[in-house]
Amino acid sequence: MTTPLTLVPGNDSDRSDRLAELLEETSPQARLARLEATTRPVLPALASLLPGGRLPRGVAIEVLGDRYLLMALATGAAQDPTVRTALVGLGDLGLSAYESMGQDLRQLAVVDTPGPHWAEVVSLLAREGAFGVILLQPTTPATPRQVQRLHARLREEGTTLLVTSPWRGAALRLTTSDQAISGVKDGWGAVHSRTVTAHCTTGTRTRSLRLQLPGADGTVQPLAATETATRPADAATA
Repeated sequence: MTTPLTLVPGNDSDRSDRLAELLEETSPQARLARLEATTRPVLPALASLLPGGRLPRGVAIEVLGDRYLLMALATGAAQDPTVRTALVGLGDLGLSAYESMGQDLRQLAVVDTPGPHWAEVVSLLAREGAFGVILLQPTTPATPRQVQRLHARLREEGTTLLVTSPWRGAALRLTTSDQAISGVKDGWGAVHSRTVTAHCTTGTRTRSLRLQLPGADGTVQPLAATETATRPADAATA
């Protein structure tokens, strides 16, 4: 989307200065700076799944039913060495698989059992941008007041919250379906790779992407992407 150039009456110097400001504001460098200020990068394999190809800052995002997708989303943002990641209530997460995707475990904090104080823990971790990405599995149902306070903290600090349960006011909802596992036969054997269809829903729009999640080498690889419009009723109950 382009910004129209509107010049107000004035002398030639004023008009030239205003034109220079507008050109600077709409330059590719300025647009990139605004994009980076409001989003975080993702792994290249996930770029076509997310709106704008990046992970929004300052919001909560539902990642339901798939720990590999949860880890993959966080791993891309953590490629920025200034971004630290925290796990809250996810002590059973497979850290070796997480590391295989590219997560530097030295930049990872783990709060295994926050108990009923998980919301306070998340708020503290997000304070002053200490942790740019927080992965959360609430240990008790979230109250409207907790959700409201955490949304305010996320907006203020620009922290991205990836939560494993339904969350009121989430900016995106991500799920997977159609899982296929390679390497397991008749209930035994080592898993070589796993293929799923990942879905990202925002508003009434759903993007879908077939992925190796993870592939044989532990990384994430894209296969094919599609985009569909959903009816509002479907989006509300998906």
